[in-house]
Amino acid sequence: MNFRPIATVLLLALAACSNSNDDTTSGSSGSSGRAGACASDNRKDVYTAGLTKQSASSTLSVKIMDATPAPPTKGTNVMTFQVVDAAGKGVTGATVTVTPFMPDHGHGSAVVPIVKDDGDGKYTVEKIYLAMAGLWTLTVKVEMPGQAPQEVSFAFCLDG
Repeated sequence: MNFRPIATVLLLALAACSNSNDDTTSGSSGSSGRAGACASDNRKDVYTAGLTKQSASSTLSVKIMDATPAPPTKGTNVMTFQVVDAAGKGVTGATVTVTPFMPDHGHGSAVVPIVKDDGDGKYTVEKIYLAMAGLWTLTVKVEMPGQAPQEVSFAFCLDG
């Protein structure tokens, strides 16, 4: 078996994800990234404390309470989310996971975020590691006993 074509494909994929020569623009909005790539990307959310998304079933909402740093940046981030039910009451005791993913590159993060239940539906998520500039989605999955899991996703473009 000839492994040379497979090795070549793997090396090219790794080079695409590790290119540190991307032209970047800097700004405080967190909505720009590689030159022009994020500026016109209509998939992104503009970070603001209080940004809220509703689950597909409309039975719960997830709100970003705060982020450190704010807006999210390349590297390690901490965010606090609040999960509320359809009546606006905080959902406590849920199993909440946050999954960072870079859709344009087809990979996630090498670090698994740590979620802490702060009560009243608030969950602090540490070690949200976003390794590089570009578009990242943060999928918040909420699981409660006896109910189907629900998800919402936030998308942010990061400066280089």
